Amino acid sequence: MPADPPLFTRSFTVICLATFFFYASFYLILPVMPLYVAAMGATSFQIGLIIGLFAMMAMVLRPPTGWIIDTRGCRVVLVAGMAIFLLASLGYVIAHSVGAVLALRLFHGMGMGLFPTAATVVVAEVAPPARRGEAMGWFGIANSVGLILGPAVGVPIAAGAGSRSLFLVAGGVALMGLVCIGMLPRIGRVPTQTARPPRPQDFFSRAAVLPSVLLLFLYVPYGAMVAFIPIVAADRGLGNPGTFYTAFALAVLVIRSKAGHVSDRRGRLAVIIPGLLVAGVAFAILALTSGRIWVLVGAAIYGLGFGSVQPALMALTADRVPPEERGKAMGTFYTAWELGIMTGATGAGLLLEVTDFSLMLLAGSFMPMAGALLAFRARSPVVPRHSS
Repeated sequence: MPADPPLFTRSFTVICLATFFFYASFYLILPVMPLYVAAMGATSFQIGLIIGLFAMMAMVLRPPTGWIIDTRGCRVVLVAGMAIFLLASLGYVIAHSVGAVLALRLFHGMGMGLFPTAATVVVAEVAPPARRGEAMGWFGIANSVGLILGPAVGVPIAAGAGSRSLFLVAGGVALMGLVCIGMLPRIGRVPTQTARPPRPQDFFSRAAVLPSVLLLFLYVPYGAMVAFIPIVAADRGLGNPGTFYTAFALAVLVIRSKAGHVSDRRGRLAVIIPGLLVAGVAFAILALTSGRIWVLVGAAIYGLGFGSVQPALMALTADRVPPEERGKAMGTFYTAWELGIMTGATGAGLLLEVTDFSLMLLAGSFMPMAGALLAFRARSPVVPRHSS
């Protein structure tokens, strides 16, 4: 048997490191932001908007970002996305009202619309096709390490030195990400240069519809989680709400590379379907139990499901398109990503105006289970393509 082609090249390692700094900057702030605006007097709906507006702006930018990547390359998009994270983090230092924070969340969301789309295309291009699922798993681990460290460090910084000191730290982490982008070697494929204006079909990939719809079912409850779990965790006696994210991210970290490897060998749906079912069970546990131990159990189980499904869907998207359309495909995929977060966060905020956390979480449990049923009926390529 021939040896597997190498995965951890300089390009792959550097883009994973830049991705770690990007998400570390994001997750430093994430568990603090709902509590920060709640202390300003924000309503449940406004707390949902803190996450929803961020996701909405990212979603709006995903399709044109894909076109820019396909026609102009990844580097300019990577730099712009990371720079916005730096500037937005510094902007929170001088934001003194809920309205100002909401406006900054729109700007901050632009960075999320840019960087991850380009970074995923870089990974799809530099990874050997036969190891694409594994590569997406390791790429996701860079995100997960940021998720583990960000909340665990961010909440104590905010508690001890204040939220504005935390925002300065998040900006410094984004600056380190910019340094990493400067170290990224040139990617081999030369993008197609074109002077014509973009057409509607340049923004949308039909081949990415199936994985994008499945992702939507996973990310609607995730949006509710990132908006309100800090408050739920505090309500159930979890002193540091960042502990929830740490338990979630540790589970993601454990499963991601293995799940990606399995999807390379057994097919993408062999990982996606069980992972969606596990994610649904996790939300049911969070809905039907109480106490801090069960909060952590639900977080860990959700991490196992989430960490399995996400890289397999990313690899499935890359499998289904030729290299010159990967930007468009990832733009479509990440549009569903942000639509799910936006819908989940704002929908949960509206739902909590008339009900409680348990019913909100129980409603969220049905979404990934419905996605698993849809995936059972899918007829799609499950064996990775062996052309770059």
